[in-house]
Amino acid sequence: MIKVKIIGAGSIGNHLAQAARRMGWSVFVVDANEAALKRMRDDIYPSRYGKWDESIKLFTSDEAPKGGFDLICIGTPPNVRSLLALDALKEKPKILQLEKPLSFPFDENLKKFLTAYKKQKFVKVVLGYDHAVAKSIDRVAGLLKEKTIGDVSTLDVEFREHWQGIFKAHPWLKGPQDTYLGYWKKGGGASGEHSHALHLWQYLAKISGLGKWRKVSSTFKVEKLGKAEYDSLAAFQFETEKGKVGRVIQDVVTYPTRKWARLQGEKGFIEWICGGSPEGDIVKFSGNDGKINEEIFAKKRPDDFYAEMLHIDKILKKQVRAESSPLSLESGVEVMKVIEASWKNLGKQGIKI
Repeated sequence: MIKVKIIGAGSIGNHLAQAARRMGWSVFVVDANEAALKRMRDDIYPSRYGKWDESIKLFTSDEAPKGGFDLICIGTPPNVRSLLALDALKEKPKILQLEKPLSFPFDENLKKFLTAYKKQKFVKVVLGYDHAVAKSIDRVAGLLKEKTIGDVSTLDVEFREHWQGIFKAHPWLKGPQDTYLGYWKKGGGASGEHSHALHLWQYLAKISGLGKWRKVSSTFKVEKLGKAEYDSLAAFQFETEKGKVGRVIQDVVTYPTRKWARLQGEKGFIEWICGGSPEGDIVKFSGNDGKINEEIFAKKRPDDFYAEMLHIDKILKKQVRAESSPLSLESGVEVMKVIEASWKNLGKQGIKI
């Protein structure tokens, strides 16, 4: 049986644990805070999924088992993730999954992790950008492969979501000032928390033939709340190596949520709307005939993480190479380069990435 260790008993840790159990895998959850483990067992997990799963084993950090795991997932805040990732490499799991964003801007420990990772060959690393492996995005990829809309001219992606949903899932937090979310320097704010959009833009640009981003122009709306300092809105405009342009918008203020992507081609368009229907995601597209087609991909929020585990299972079975996966470590590194370049050159245009 596949053995999984999940570090972090917060909201993400619960989702990952439930998804791994759906796979029939053996799950161990570790957290430095004993209260977080208790909250997972008595509150978060049973309220989300109906009841607590007694097969899940809980450990504080000082008691956690080490070694012998096929998969280690690190679902902690980004400001502590790199050091934990360094330790996890030493355990030599087959796959190390790191939540998004990969880290926080200008993290020196991330550089140490990447250096250590390159020196070894056994562990494969993937990122928690689960939307990129959703069935609906697979459909978008298929339409692009079929050249349904011809050559693609431009790509827009938006992840605009008020973070009230995050705080409802973490009722022990009073607001952004109580967590990394309220500090861009810790990997929070719109640029970090909703970097799904940056990642998805990068992935869709690659498979649609737009090429790799080369230059970025960005605008952030920076907010201060006591000691907290974060970007409530982050807007990016890209130019690719092929001279194509597109944009990304991420915010923590929009309600209702808008998670959306659109590819415009010479023959038509493809539009992806995450949660666009009560049943799930929507993919709309039109080709040469001008007919607008609409397909619904049923899902609930836990299914996003289940899709990620199904993808990881394919990597474990060597059906997919981690290096070429939509969740590759390289893709997460590229997202961090954009975030860092944008913060370092705030207000400047056409910054080389």
